[in-house]
Amino acid sequence: MSAQTGTASIPPPPTSVRGAARARVAWARQFSDPNPVWMRELRQSARLTRTPIILAAVTGMMTLLICSVGGVASVSAEPARVGVGIFHTFFSLAFVVVTWVGPAVAAHTIAGERSGRTWEALQLTSLSPASIARGKFLAAYTYISLYVIMLAPVGVLPFLFGGITATEVLLAFVWLFLFAGLSVAFGLAVSSKFSSPAAAIIVTLLVALPASMFVFSAGGVGLSMVAHRAWPGIPEGPPVWLPGAYLRAEFGLPYLAFLVFLPLVLLALPAWLLYEVTVANMSAPSDDRSTRLRIWFLVSAPVLALTAIAVILGGKTDEWVYASTTFIWVFGCFAVFLFAGEPLGPSQRVLTHWERSGRGGLGRFLGPGLVRASVLLFLLTAFALSLSGAVGSLVNTHPNERDALVAFHGYALAFFAFVVGFMVWARSRAHGAGTPRVLLVVALFFAFVGPWIAMAIAGVLSSTPDHALVLAAPSPTFTIAMISAIKTDAPERGALLLGGTVCAAAWALIGAGLLTLGSARAKKRLDEDAARHARMQAALAAEDAENNSAGKDAGPPPQRAEQVPETAG
Repeated sequence: MSAQTGTASIPPPPTSVRGAARARVAWARQFSDPNPVWMRELRQSARLTRTPIILAAVTGMMTLLICSVGGVASVSAEPARVGVGIFHTFFSLAFVVVTWVGPAVAAHTIAGERSGRTWEALQLTSLSPASIARGKFLAAYTYISLYVIMLAPVGVLPFLFGGITATEVLLAFVWLFLFAGLSVAFGLAVSSKFSSPAAAIIVTLLVALPASMFVFSAGGVGLSMVAHRAWPGIPEGPPVWLPGAYLRAEFGLPYLAFLVFLPLVLLALPAWLLYEVTVANMSAPSDDRSTRLRIWFLVSAPVLALTAIAVILGGKTDEWVYASTTFIWVFGCFAVFLFAGEPLGPSQRVLTHWERSGRGGLGRFLGPGLVRASVLLFLLTAFALSLSGAVGSLVNTHPNERDALVAFHGYALAFFAFVVGFMVWARSRAHGAGTPRVLLVVALFFAFVGPWIAMAIAGVLSSTPDHALVLAAPSPTFTIAMISAIKTDAPERGALLLGGTVCAAAWALIGAGLLTLGSARAKKRLDEDAARHARMQAALAAEDAENNSAGKDAGPPPQRAEQVPETAG
């Protein structure tokens, strides 16, 4: 029986069971022996009398608001247009509830345990950080799902007016639940970093509010215009356009690329990352915090590469090639900042765990280690950039377009080598991740902006301002001038290409040099730590030997005389 749930627990599947059988056993355990943290949180929420009151109040206010909007609009508009307006109004408000309430609820979970001094007791239950994080996520997600379920009857009001199909409403609710998962994962990641619930909630809302507004305006209203140009059947302007796009857009490769793969990837990968960050923040500093994040990157990079290929083949224009390549490059730079928190090498606790568990070479490669992380980061990002460039060259058959793509991808790859090398060099000389990240931000700022400032000054002072453009070649944004010169066959094409090629090669060489210096510095520090640990072990062994020899010289301890117990009489 499970002590937490009172149900019969199924033992974990043996290691010999693989494939579908292991998945069936794991799925059965979710129902017979669910996560104990999840069950505890649900029982606590069920005991609160304010929970049904809050749900009823939110549902009542939403019902009154939607009915008021429908009543006012039905006076001057036809029923079908009223139904469409109510549909967009309801799901816009539901999006606000999900993206504002969800992170706030999740932000109180882990920080509340720490402030209430129950975090140590939770750790003593022998549950892993991943199990605790999963239980906290399920608890917060269940709570915010109750809001969506309570609001579901209000979402069917557009059927009273028409203009909306049941499939559109169902798809809108599906995406609402997906956004709820991402919002809860974000709040949980912030909560795992703080010890005060108030601070966690404030930071969460300061980020969640503007982020949700940006997603609603750019992803809703903004992308509806782009979708209308691609598929005229999609209305231009309404924010909740994606559910209707599944029914009105023509099925094909662009449909799968832009309406299926891209939205799911942009939601699933950040949610997974936030969950792994939560697990890492909940682990001890000497634990293995790197393997799960490394696996996330190992999966995310190929997935983004395949998504970029689908977008390029679906768009079939060079703009989508440049956009996909830029997105992959930005993702690689984000991973550089993420891996800047890597330790130089595994701790003694991690090494001992590897030896006892028989961790293989691949598992050790995915473990803590700055140099290993940087090698994996550069190889996978370079592969994704090269793959998108190759597919883009196949789509664009014009020679000038291909030359422009080669110049763009080559410069992006060379500068990314510098970013990785600079991160390794800065991290190998610091004892934390804060300083290397700040230095990398400063280096990127001067690399992007500095050459253009020098070019502007030289253009003012020089008698030939056109030739001063080459001075901006060290900036990665100089590729825009290179692409324009290649496409238009400008007279200064040769000078611009030469300057860009030389600067790209210089960035790559500097990055390789910094990577070599950083690797040597990291190895030296690891060797010093290993030597220090060996000296400490030797000193402890000598102390133990001295204590043992002193005990033998002193002889056996004196025996105490036995006392005869007194007897009555």
